[in-house]
Amino acid sequence: MPVERLKQVIIYITRSRGKELTEEDFVQFFSYTKNWIPPDYARRLFRACVDANLLDKKGDKYVPTFDLKGTIPLDFRVTIDMVDSLTAVEDISTRIIDRITKYTGMSRKEVIFKINEIKSEARYINLDVASLICCKVLGVDCSDYYDEVERKLVV
Repeated sequence: MPVERLKQVIIYITRSRGKELTEEDFVQFFSYTKNWIPPDYARRLFRACVDANLLDKKGDKYVPTFDLKGTIPLDFRVTIDMVDSLTAVEDISTRIIDRITKYTGMSRKEVIFKINEIKSEARYINLDVASLICCKVLGVDCSDYYDEVERKLVV
């Protein structure tokens, strides 16, 4: 169900903004044009679409990874509650591991083993930081998680 709702969000915005999107398109459209949700919620919604692999990066834009011929209800509207339910925050390390497996073809077990190796070599780093280091070593872009990991580190 959540993926279907995210698809509806993408179908809805592409009808106004076209198939090539940016995070800023989500903010402008849902926060300012429609005035439905605050900008930070629009960013969370965009990130949820990317994390669900419904948007794929092509250059500096993102394009849908599915057929846009679906339908959306006539009374479709994005609300704060909807964004909260669709973006229930998963553990950062889990999301990073998912991204590594997607882009490298490695199994989750292999990725976790690699992260644990990195963590054991540098004893004073946490799992999130070790996961980001693993991304860097494997050539996977996880720069969108830097701020989130940093916020967790700063007390």
